[in-house]
Amino acid sequence: MQRLYSIQYLRAVAALSVVALHASNRVEAHLPDGVIHALHLGHAGVDLFFVISGFIMWYIGRETTQSPGDFFLRRFVRVAPLYWLASLSWAAFAIAAGYAWMKVEAVFLLQSLLFIPHYSATFSEQVWPVLVPGWTLNYEMFFYFLFGLSLALPKALRLVGMGGALGILVAAGLLLSPESAIGKTYTSPLLLEFGAGCVVAELWRRFPGGIVRNAVVLVAGVLAFVLLAPHVDEADTWGRVLGFGLPAALILMGTIGISPIIPHWPLLERLGDASFAIYVFHVLILSVVMQVWNMVPGLHNTATAATLIVGFLVLISVIGLWLFRAVERPLHRVLMGGIAILSKGGTYAKR
Repeated sequence: MQRLYSIQYLRAVAALSVVALHASNRVEAHLPDGVIHALHLGHAGVDLFFVISGFIMWYIGRETTQSPGDFFLRRFVRVAPLYWLASLSWAAFAIAAGYAWMKVEAVFLLQSLLFIPHYSATFSEQVWPVLVPGWTLNYEMFFYFLFGLSLALPKALRLVGMGGALGILVAAGLLLSPESAIGKTYTSPLLLEFGAGCVVAELWRRFPGGIVRNAVVLVAGVLAFVLLAPHVDEADTWGRVLGFGLPAALILMGTIGISPIIPHWPLLERLGDASFAIYVFHVLILSVVMQVWNMVPGLHNTATAATLIVGFLVLISVIGLWLFRAVERPLHRVLMGGIAILSKGGTYAKR
């Protein structure tokens, strides 16, 4: 796979926008309304992640000869271990910190670790795992499952098959309005954002265009985001698809298209590599930081709240980079090497 630095840049932006949103939520009482509304747009980082996931899967998987089972196992090993570590760490911290508002029950923790959508024990109206940001991974894993199934089709039919499956599921959700957590997740319009990413990858492969055309697409995506995103209620899935997902697809397509003239920023690239670690661990680290913040109420004001947000972005970036290098990457290599030995084919040895 050709290394696309711009994809890593966008992954970094997506992760850090979510982090900034959650940090601002903790200190919003001390922030101006304009800052709150601007950082509120960090919700779109999730939708950008979904579009990017669709792009990457189609980009690397369009011609693959892997079986559906092989593909899904590879994805599961890529995602699950670090998420499990983050979820268990968060649960242990919540118990140790005496968070009375949070319910940590074995059955819900197990469902979370197995990526089974369920209503939260703590927030009963929300389909959230114990580690709340993990709700996005329930969508990711389901998309990986569907994409893996599409690999059983002839190569020429994979995109149509994937798009058709996503369309049928979303249509079923519109017709049946399921109330179960699994039904809501597996028929959500948010699944279309993964499909949009696949389409962007195929269009980029067939019609790459030039710098000017792609710059226009990028500008159109930014304008669409500026005009639509402020009016999106993040709980409205169709609103998210139109106000967050569509601009994200245009921004992705334009950014990829102008990649030849985008400078190589090693630090931003590394932050893209570490974006998953940043995303799954930021709630835990933020909770620790807020413990300190709450000890000094006399210092709470607009300036210190802004400093906390910026400082936390720096802190979680440093921790995320360390987690990627010292934990995520070595763990992944060990697990993939073990699978290669067990399979005796070595097909999993390469990342």
